[in-house]
Parts: sequence; structure tokens; C-alpha cells
Amino acid sequence: MNLTDEIRLYGLIGDPVTGSRSPWIHNTIFNALGLKAAYLAFHVEPTRLGASIAGFRAIGMGGFNITIPHKQTAIGHLDALDPFAEKLGAVNTVAITPEGLIGYNTDGPGLISVLRRKIGAIEDKKVLILGAGGAARGIAGSLLFNGVKDVGICNRTWTKADALIRDLEIFGKAHIVDRENFKDYDLVINTTSVGMYPFEDATPVDIKYLHPEADVCDIVYKPRRTRLIREAEAAGHRVIFGIDMLIEQAVLAEKIWFNLTDEQVDHARELIHTELMKALQATEGDTK
Repeated sequence: MNLTDEIRLYGLIGDPVTGSRSPWIHNTIFNALGLKAAYLAFHVEPTRLGASIAGFRAIGMGGFNITIPHKQTAIGHLDALDPFAEKLGAVNTVAITPEGLIGYNTDGPGLISVLRRKIGAIEDKKVLILGAGGAARGIAGSLLFNGVKDVGICNRTWTKADALIRDLEIFGKAHIVDRENFKDYDLVINTTSVGMYPFEDATPVDIKYLHPEADVCDIVYKPRRTRLIREAEAAGHRVIFGIDMLIEQAVLAEKIWFNLTDEQVDHARELIHTELMKALQATEGDTK
């Protein structure tokens, strides 16, 4: 990477950021589209968040992504929010513009975009979300924001699920679901860390409890083929991979920063998917 006066800087802030694929993804897109930009990861501890964002503004960065634990606390250091991010109360993408620092959230919208491409219209789907953490909040909020009428939440701790449902009331009504009612749902989305290291051999749900024609999505992207995905495929379910959401949220951030055309977005998405599959094949073996 050669930084010159013509190169504008973008980046990721979080604590930690070690191991993030974001620099590789964004720099690959920059190179493919001929964008004069570079992307770096910055380890920012919570006590340094305000100073870091002020520094990004001062040096004229083009924008940055935000990961844990800053997605909510960063809002106090921004000038304006996109309507969805404002409702959600969390940001993962910031554009630095002449009007100021504008916050967006591309996590949930990224999955919505993937779902529309993979399974079509989602408004009439009955969607079950496994988990009640930050990822569940963004995804459930996006589903309700985009017109999905039936969103169920199942979490090991019911009090946490209930708290999430209350938080989501600004978008619409979600409800708690127990295992006996899993078969009522057309789409099941795992937002927990079950299936990710060090829980690769675990699954958040036994496939036998799902409707046989339900679509199954796991937002865990490493490994790409989690136990849930493998068992869903074996049982004949259509599956949606977490890696597609990872790519889509990054591409949507690029669209915000550079006002990309739909053709450029499609090109970036296909390129990253191809290159990421090669990288995963080298490290994980079969990723089909």
C-alpha cells in the first residue's frame, strides 16, 4: 500500500480489531474499482473514542467503520444519523462529509439485501431469530423496519429476549418464541456465536425442530459452513451464509462513501466473494 497526497484514508475502529477482514475486503474493493483510497484498522479503547473520532475529522479521513464496543457510544461524537441508525441507536459506518460526520448502520440492511437476493420478498415471511444480543437487535430492527410483520426471538435467557423486544418497539412488535413453536417459522436466523471458535462443534438448534421447508441463515462466517449450515443442507433446507452478510455490509459502506453505481456495487460484491472463497479454501478446506 503506497500512501500519497492523492490517497484518502478510511478505516475501522474497535477494541479489539486484531484479525478483522475489513482492511483486506475494503482495500481489495478500492483496488478493483480504481478508487484512490486506503483502509486501515485502528485499535481504539473506549477512553480514547472521542479523541480518535475528533482526530479522524481533523485529518480529513473519508469515513470509517465501527465495531464492538463502540457502535452505540460513538453516536455522541457524530453530527447526524441516517433514519434507520437513529432508530436503532447503533452505527457501524460513518461518512465524513462537508456537512459533518454522518452515521449509518449497514449490518442489518446488509442481511436484508442478501435475503432479498437469495429468497425473494421477505415481508410475508415469519422470521425466527436465535439470540438477543447486538447482532439480533440490528437484524430484528431491520426486518421490522422493512415491513416484516412476524419476528420471533428465542434466547437462552428469556429476560434478555424480553428486554430486546421492548427495545424493538420503536420499529414494531416482536415476540418471544419457545422451541415447541419453531416449526411455525419460514426463516430461521442464528445471531449467536454458537458455531464460531471455540464452539465449532455446537449448533444453536436441532434441525428436527424446524419446519422442513424453512430457510436457514447463520451469520457466523468463520467457519463458513457451520454445523447448523451443514445439518440444514443435509436435511434439504435452503441456506444463507454469514459470509454473504459480511460482504454486503462492507459493500453498502462503500456505496455510502463513494456514491457507487449499482453496477459498481455488483462488481465489488462478486469480486470480494470470489477472492474470499479462495482465501477460505486455503485455510478451511471445503467451503462449497
